[in-house]
Amino acid sequence: MIHLISNSLREAWLGIRGKMGSFLVTLLMVSLSFMVFDIFIGVSWNLDRALREEQQSVGIEIFLTDGLSDVQTIALSDIISGMEGVRSVYRVSSEEAEAFFRTDLPEQADLLTLMGPDFGLPASIQISLHPEYRSAERVETIARTLAGMTGVQDVVFGEEYLPGLTRAVDVLSRLVLLAGLVLAISISLVVANTVRLSVAEKSLSVQIMSIVGAPGWFVRLPFLGEGVITGLAGSAGSLLLTGLVSGLLSATVSHRFLPGSWIAGVLLLGAATGALGSWIGMRSGIPRPRA
Repeated sequence: MIHLISNSLREAWLGIRGKMGSFLVTLLMVSLSFMVFDIFIGVSWNLDRALREEQQSVGIEIFLTDGLSDVQTIALSDIISGMEGVRSVYRVSSEEAEAFFRTDLPEQADLLTLMGPDFGLPASIQISLHPEYRSAERVETIARTLAGMTGVQDVVFGEEYLPGLTRAVDVLSRLVLLAGLVLAISISLVVANTVRLSVAEKSLSVQIMSIVGAPGWFVRLPFLGEGVITGLAGSAGSLLLTGLVSGLLSATVSHRFLPGSWIAGVLLLGAATGALGSWIGMRSGIPRPRA
């Protein structure tokens, strides 16, 4: 069995060498198609990473009513820290809030002076959530609970942008899947046409092997190997080209190249699309044995 498989794979390589010109043309088409896909998923992965980092920083800040004592503030913090989904709490006094304001917005620090010495920013409690509780729905549920507590004047949790941020992450994931599906279909058709031509060139050999009783998988395996090699080599070539483009842009555009798991996925997709294209080409190119 191993000897038959090795012979079939050797036939696949000999078939590629025998038509190196057309193979290189097909390889170039596959590589360029995969390069477009690699650039797309590279941009999508970097955007998705940035969006998820922003999503990970999502938290809640509650502003306390004036006159709330330190004892009441500590008691409220203890209650909040025991809530489901809350990771940590941090109390911000009125003085700390003013210091943060002057540090973060120095050009507007004069506003505090204009408000007079009796004016003070409200004290607050900053709440960090566990990662699984940072979705728009769960944050909004926790915020509604906090808004009903005694001593809470206002609740801020990014309600303006958090739902849109969550939707953007979901849309990016679906676009990557859609692009992969379209790419798989288009490249499979290219490989199918190449395999169909290979079958036509070797029609006499295929007929002889069928007549002498060679099993169907033995006849088809060289063409299947040819498709897998084409798809795998094309996806690997596209990664090299995309890596060169990424290196040229790294000095001007801050980004990261695809992680190892995504690179492995691209190579696997290349091999799978090559195999699918071979199967399509063989179905239409290799005649079925007569009963």
